[in-house]
Amino acid sequence: MAAIIILFMVQLYYYAIAYYRIYRFRLMRRRKKHDSMPPISVIVALRGESDNFLTTELPALLQQQYDHYEIVVVYIGGDMEYYEELQRIRDSYSYMRLTKMGGNDHVYITNKQALNVGIKSAQYDALLFTTPGAAPLSEKWIALMAKGFERGSVVLGPVVPSFENNSLKTYLMRLTELHRLRNAMSRAVVDKLYYAPRSNYGFTRELYESTRGYNHLGIDIGDNDLYLQDITRPEHIAVVLSPHSLVAEERPSQWSEWMEHMRYYGSTAKDYPTSVKTFIRRERDSRLLFFLTAVTALAVLPLELKCIVAGLILLRYAIVVWTSHRTARKLGERGIALHYWIYDLIGPFIEWMIGSHESHNTPRVWR
Repeated sequence: MAAIIILFMVQLYYYAIAYYRIYRFRLMRRRKKHDSMPPISVIVALRGESDNFLTTELPALLQQQYDHYEIVVVYIGGDMEYYEELQRIRDSYSYMRLTKMGGNDHVYITNKQALNVGIKSAQYDALLFTTPGAAPLSEKWIALMAKGFERGSVVLGPVVPSFENNSLKTYLMRLTELHRLRNAMSRAVVDKLYYAPRSNYGFTRELYESTRGYNHLGIDIGDNDLYLQDITRPEHIAVVLSPHSLVAEERPSQWSEWMEHMRYYGSTAKDYPTSVKTFIRRERDSRLLFFLTAVTALAVLPLELKCIVAGLILLRYAIVVWTSHRTARKLGERGIALHYWIYDLIGPFIEWMIGSHESHNTPRVWR
């Protein structure tokens, strides 16, 4: 019985305190470091050719309601017709910049190399990053993220995964990504940033130049977590949580492809600080142990103790759904409460499935 109570208290800390900080967080309570919102350079590294980028994602960036910003596209590829189409769009917008890299199949250009070129091409000092396959859900996205630069040198906002269809499978994928984002944001709002969504974060040029550019050059990823862990200090971080700061990012609907995506971009987690890995694992492990211990207790304990255990199970679930519903809305997800119990039960097993195998696409090394 003591073990159940201890595990219940651990779960209570995460859902009623740590995660609930996301719902209570208000950026406007933070002291301004700058008197006015700065001009913004939005940088996107485009590898290969995407029709959706031309027809949907790039227009969403070019139609933002903000006075002083530019879109910097770094195209990595050798398709001249596609590049010429990008040039035609660039010629129609004075605030779009375009750089081409690649064309040689024997030399692999990493994402960090492309971002370095984008940063050097940008004319403004507030740098905002997004990715192909992602698009802001509001024309006020840049304006909202600019408010973050008033209050910090590192700015991040939420990303919601977008799937082609809705099913129980994609629901579980959504909830798994929501839980990972919830872990990261619950730390970021108390100035302990370890991860920012790849499609919705930024930092100042001053901070970038003070570190002489990206670190962890042996891998092609890590710019949104390992690098940020090294450059950020508590006074640098500004989290922007608003319906207008949301970015939708495409995800594969096939389970195996989504698993590969999660494994690839999660492969940097092994290099996270021990405190971060402990924070993540403690919730997952305590949840699984709570369920296992509760089931055992319901099977062997006397009736009066079974009633207490059942009460703790119901109380925990009520708290979990209540806080998850509120924090999910802050992070751009809605409609999770009805079937949340499914993810609550099998979430630890999904995380185990993701972590039990390495990515087939080992992150490329810097050449």
